[in-house]
Amino acid sequence: MTKKIVGIDGAEFCSIPAVTNVHPCGSQVLIEMLTPQELMNTTLMIKDGTDPKVPMQGYVRAVGPTFSESWGFKVGDRVLISGSGVISPSISAKKGRDSFLMDPMAIRAVLDENL
Repeated sequence: MTKKIVGIDGAEFCSIPAVTNVHPCGSQVLIEMLTPQELMNTTLMIKDGTDPKVPMQGYVRAVGPTFSESWGFKVGDRVLISGSGVISPSISAKKGRDSFLMDPMAIRAVLDENL
């Protein structure tokens, strides 16, 4: 899928290919964040800018080539996050989930899930 950039006059002046994957560099970790609705188990819409008082959680989707599993987590783990990261293009099939590149030290805990 290609996105087109169109000028004010409606003329197309370039096309940008869609991002299909993100590969973290170094020891960076790609996190797919869970939405506040998912964390609160609700379908209610939560207005942007509202602080729902839920901890930041997400799934580890990829790690960089120098990442060490001695950090205590791996790809696929659900993790508790503290801190910030760099927003990355979302490649998630789940609408509304943001993805961030983060340092491994931003991950505070691995969360067990009751499947």
